[in-house]
Amino acid sequence: MPSKTRQYRALELPEVITGLLVLVIALWEACFSKITAGSTDLSTFREGSHLLLCGVIWFNTLTVLIHFITDVYRNRRISRYLTLQLLTGLWASFVFSGGVFSFMISERTMNLSILLSFMVGGFAIITIAAMVRERRRIGKKATHSQWSPAVVFFSTMVTIVLLSTLLLLTPGSTRVPISFSDAFFTCTSAISITGLTSLDINATFTPLGKLIILANIQVGAIGVMTFSYFVLLMVGKSLAVKERLAISSLLDQQGAHIIPSLIKAVIFITFGVELIGAVLLYFLWHNAPGVPQDMLPFRCVFHSISAFCNAGITLFSDNMAEQCVVHDKWVQGVMMVLTVAGTLGFAVYLEVMTRLRNKLTGKRNPVRWSTNTWLVVRVTLLIMAVGSLGLFLISMVEPSQHAVSADWNLWESIWNTVGRSAGFNLSDLSEYGPTYKAFLCALMFIGGNPAGTGGGIYAPLFALCVLEVLRVLRGQHDLELHKRRIARTTVERAMATVVLSTLWIVLCTMILMLLEPSIAADGNGPFKLLFLEVSAFTTTGYSLIDPALLSEPAKYFLCINMLFGRVGMFTFMLIFIKPKDPSPLRYPETRLPLS
Repeated sequence: MPSKTRQYRALELPEVITGLLVLVIALWEACFSKITAGSTDLSTFREGSHLLLCGVIWFNTLTVLIHFITDVYRNRRISRYLTLQLLTGLWASFVFSGGVFSFMISERTMNLSILLSFMVGGFAIITIAAMVRERRRIGKKATHSQWSPAVVFFSTMVTIVLLSTLLLLTPGSTRVPISFSDAFFTCTSAISITGLTSLDINATFTPLGKLIILANIQVGAIGVMTFSYFVLLMVGKSLAVKERLAISSLLDQQGAHIIPSLIKAVIFITFGVELIGAVLLYFLWHNAPGVPQDMLPFRCVFHSISAFCNAGITLFSDNMAEQCVVHDKWVQGVMMVLTVAGTLGFAVYLEVMTRLRNKLTGKRNPVRWSTNTWLVVRVTLLIMAVGSLGLFLISMVEPSQHAVSADWNLWESIWNTVGRSAGFNLSDLSEYGPTYKAFLCALMFIGGNPAGTGGGIYAPLFALCVLEVLRVLRGQHDLELHKRRIARTTVERAMATVVLSTLWIVLCTMILMLLEPSIAADGNGPFKLLFLEVSAFTTTGYSLIDPALLSEPAKYFLCINMLFGRVGMFTFMLIFIKPKDPSPLRYPETRLPLS
């Protein structure tokens, strides 16, 4: 008699086959067919391939419905994943029925049908991944990969960049032909949430191309492994100890027991804040003078995701310096709140949510907040205050071409400090003086916070380095903070990260000078290249040079920097250097002259 597991998989087999077929047809139509070219002709919607896609969608939804009814009949626990899969299939079937039977047809319907097809195909990929993982776990000959989480994370990012690049090169993704280097640069900038672009995103890419870029931003900010493990939790699978340790290493969090809760917090907070931001932007931009109203909901979602993820990519030709938004402080306020929300770090949100849940359920909360939350909040507020005041004072006393009112200088100083890891610009940064640019470069280097969407070496890490220097000068034995003794391994890792990052930036700036001799020969050229290198490595997006003017070798070199910066310098070094177990032997201590 076949086991229940085999019967259960037998129900999933038609879903997987039809889902994969849906994905293949949808990809072909989106990338090579005229179905997404903007035509609203019914005959276009009823092309042979689209009718085939419609039939496969209906059959896939029917198989999912049978699976759902079977689980109900057998009194099996209905997973949220299966419910979401069924609802998506029913929605897709309704949209396709409307197009085929002519009671709702528009360009939006066509684009929505392709998007829903991708979602249906995505469920098939997720189901296959869950089945393969389950088989590897229970199989007697299962082999476990010895690759470190850093290697897996970096390899996955590179794979996604290559696949996204190939999709961007298809006719359905662009309005005009683009080169491989520009497509690769755009995808790398998106998945590393940097924001450096060599193309006009809105003018160059079709809705499909923009959707590919947006997907890269979202996956890059959340982390593909975090998203994958969240899907497994939604499917109803538990995480193995090795998987918990892997995600704990990537998110730099102690304690594998909190990882499932942290993963759920990452996903729900991300989507929740982005949804709120999109709604606010929609009300602010609806019928606003100068703001394009075509596909306004998508435009709002795009900018909300880009702001929360600190990506710095917009659908305006001149970034946030576009005339229709440059003076709208309400929109800029929403963007700044989203940016700060992304940089705080998900561990802070998890602690806040846990305390709130305990308070509502009558449980007792710890008297003290964690040292991480205590440090993150204070350092973030301190850097925002010092950075804003510093940039404002410099802009007032330093001669520059950026001659505006004091009120606007103060507002833009706050904007640039908040966006030190995002890269949205309200004006041309090259108009400012060298001191202003150097101070902003330092803020970019510091960046956001661990387990967040910001870049840089991270503000708490920078604070630990400063406090460690003070500890040495004062002759103290331990670094104490928040009535806690900070572990030496944490302090040593912070110091190593600063040293390695500084050496890397200096080395890469010299390489950029060799790759761009014409720019380096200019009087301010070396500093411009240094600013660009810091921006790429810290995944900020600010630049004094138009990336479109760079040579192809320089673009590829910056892509490497953006990927390494997203992984993190210390984590990146662990790819090549395997940590050794501490030796039980200790040599005699000696001293060296240092002054």
